[in-house]
Amino acid sequence: MEPKRSARRRAGGGRSSAKLMELLRGDICAGRFVGGSFLPTVRDLSRNHRLAPKTVLRALKKLEADGLIAAEPRQGYRVCARANDPSNGAPIAYVLSTRDDPQSWDAVHRQLLLAFQRAATRRGWPLVGMSSDGRSQATVVRHLLAMRACGVVLDTIDSELLSLIRKAGLPALMVDSWREDPGLDSVVQDNHNGGAMAAAHLAGKGHRRVGWFGPLAATFHSRERFGGAMAGLAQAGLDMPPELRIEVGSLAEAPEKARALLSTPDRPTAVLALWTEMAGALAAAARDLGLAIGRDLDIVGWSQEELHASYYRLTMGDGPLPPAVVWSVAAMAETAVARLAERRANPDMPVVQIRIPTRLELGDRQEVTR
Repeated sequence: MEPKRSARRRAGGGRSSAKLMELLRGDICAGRFVGGSFLPTVRDLSRNHRLAPKTVLRALKKLEADGLIAAEPRQGYRVCARANDPSNGAPIAYVLSTRDDPQSWDAVHRQLLLAFQRAATRRGWPLVGMSSDGRSQATVVRHLLAMRACGVVLDTIDSELLSLIRKAGLPALMVDSWREDPGLDSVVQDNHNGGAMAAAHLAGKGHRRVGWFGPLAATFHSRERFGGAMAGLAQAGLDMPPELRIEVGSLAEAPEKARALLSTPDRPTAVLALWTEMAGALAAAARDLGLAIGRDLDIVGWSQEELHASYYRLTMGDGPLPPAVVWSVAAMAETAVARLAERRANPDMPVVQIRIPTRLELGDRQEVTR
C-alpha cells in the first residue's frame, strides 16, 4: 500500500507544480512581473502557495525551459524580456540615437519609423519610437524594461547601449547600421552591391574619369559603398585616382568642395555621390558652373525607394533627374520585424547580417539590376 501512497503524493505534487507554473506564466505574460525583474524566492513561493520547495522548483524549471525565466546564481530567477507578449500590448521599441524627439527626425528616419509601424501593425503588435539622446544609456534600458518592450530595433551603433541591451536579455537587432562586434542581428542596405552597380553603369556609358564625392571611411555605409564602387570600376578595367576621391565629412562643406572638384580643368566626367544630399550639392554646383547634367557631367545618387519621386527629386533641383541607387524601406522594416519574431522564438539562433537588395533606377524610370 505504501508505494501507492507515494505515487499519489507524486501525482499531487505534479498537479500542484503545473498549477503554479500556469499561474506564474499568466502573471509574467500579463506584465505583473516586469522583464528583467526577479520572481519571488523559492522560499516565498513555497510559503505563499503552501507547496513544498521541490514542487516550486519543478514549476520554475519548466518556465525556465520555456524561456520565460532564467536562473541567476545566488540571486534567483529573472524574468526574461522575451516573455513580454506583444499580443498583450508589449510594444516593439524603435530606438534612434541622433535626434532628441521623434517629431524632429529627418525625412529618412520618419519614413523608417512609419514603415516599422506598418510592419508591426500587420502583426497586431504596438510600436513605440524613442530617442536615446539626452539620457544615459542605462536609463534607456530601464525605460525599455519598464515599458515591457517585447523587442528592440536599434538604429544606432552606440557600443554601450548595445552591450546593455544584450545584458538585459532584450530580443533586439540593429537596423540600417552595423558594428564588427555587436552580437546582434543586423538588417542593412546592400551598400556594396549598390556601389558596384553605380560604378558599372558609369563605366558602361564610356566614362574613364569617375570621381567619388562623399564620406569615405567614416561609417559602415561609406566603407561598403566605396568598396563596391572600386570593385565595379576594377571589373571594367578602371581605377579611381586619389585626386578624384573627394571626402566630404559634413553637408556644410559639401557646396565648396563640389565647386572645387568641378572647377578643375581635369575634372571627372562622372561622379559617384551615393547620398541624396551629396548628390544634390554636386548637382547645384554643376548648375552654378554652367555644366549640364547628362551632357557635361553624369551623377549617380542614392535614395530610399519611397522617397525617390519626392525628396530625391526635390533635392536634385531643376533639370534632368540623375540615376540613383534605391532600396526599399518597407522591405527593411518587414524583414527586421520578421527576424525579431524569429529571435524571440529562438533566442539561441546564430547572429546574422541580412542585406536588403539595392537596384539602379535611371532618371527615365528604367531600372538596371545586377
